[in-house]
Amino acid sequence: MIRKVTGRQDIDKTRRLASYAFNANHTDVQKEEFLIKGKYIDNYVEEIGGDVTSQVINHPYEVSVNGQVMTMAGIVDVASYPEARGTGSISRLFEFAFNDLYERGTELSYLAPFSQPFYRKFGYEVVFDVEETYIPTHVIQQVKQEKKGYTKRAFWENEEDQKIVKEIYRKTLGTHNGSLLREDYWWDFEFKYFEGKRLAIAYDENNQACGYINYSLIGFTEFKINELAYTSMFALRKLMTFVASHSGSFPMFVAKNIDVKMVSELFTETMSIRREKQTDMMARILDFERFITKFKFKKIAQKKTLFIEIEDTNCDWNNGIFQLEIKNGQATCEKVERDKADYRGTIQRWTQVFLGKHTVKDAIWGEFLEFTGTDDVLSTLIEPNIPYLYDHF
Repeated sequence: MIRKVTGRQDIDKTRRLASYAFNANHTDVQKEEFLIKGKYIDNYVEEIGGDVTSQVINHPYEVSVNGQVMTMAGIVDVASYPEARGTGSISRLFEFAFNDLYERGTELSYLAPFSQPFYRKFGYEVVFDVEETYIPTHVIQQVKQEKKGYTKRAFWENEEDQKIVKEIYRKTLGTHNGSLLREDYWWDFEFKYFEGKRLAIAYDENNQACGYINYSLIGFTEFKINELAYTSMFALRKLMTFVASHSGSFPMFVAKNIDVKMVSELFTETMSIRREKQTDMMARILDFERFITKFKFKKIAQKKTLFIEIEDTNCDWNNGIFQLEIKNGQATCEKVERDKADYRGTIQRWTQVFLGKHTVKDAIWGEFLEFTGTDDVLSTLIEPNIPYLYDHF
């Protein structure tokens, strides 16, 4: 039987399955945080004899796409016990979840794959990259100290610190294309479940908070910048001054998804900085009609009409040819009966295009999309906007 569970005892069954499948030994604190989080999410499970044997868990989020707020299903803890594997349970759960999410009007879904080919079967494709920047101590020591203002270490237990960090995120990283508009429960889970994360907040001369750093101290080998958010160049200098104050304790400083172009301006010699980029989270459009009517196109006065065809083997409501009429940055959309479209592609490729992984021109050139029209109108209507994601779930 497949159902959604919300009771504390049932949620603990999903935790135990996740622990078994991913070989995780949860502490008592982590167990409690898992149960608290479980009250806010969708726990889709398949049961045999009252025992959870397989599951697909959804974190309902909102995300920013081209400045527009979209609803998004963050899929996590997809797992089965060994005795239930190979029975089709995960396919059944995804079908159940997709139908439920469609009825609730969810536009998008993200997930972190254990296997990209496996999740492509459910319509997902790679959209986000993650980049780690390795900065040796002798480079960090080049940062010229910003003496104005001050930086103080902050603590998640302090409600005022929480408020400041959330507001800075909302103004900075939370505006980037594809990023999460974080719920309060998610903030709490991040800092209570994942032990060892620390905070510091930068203030200007007027005692106004202007940036924060989320960091970890890993033994005596690595200072890890998990997140760096700032509202001005001054705030960046102040935060990096704080980072540089640790140069006597760590041989390497590792930063995740920072704006390397601006951070590099703080150093006099950057040749020994190393950057590693790899593919990360996957995504898919769940409800194309809802998504496209919210999507923000370039504003042009003249109305443009075009037809696009979508292949989606999991969500039948996305299958077919859609007529788009776009004017002043907004689109109307309806499915139509028609023999031929201007553009044709899978839901995976359309997701990459509309979330900014590929431009329309690149997708056509790479033969990810098929263009059979006479005028590539869509290329002129989508603003290039690289997607960024600062969360992993």
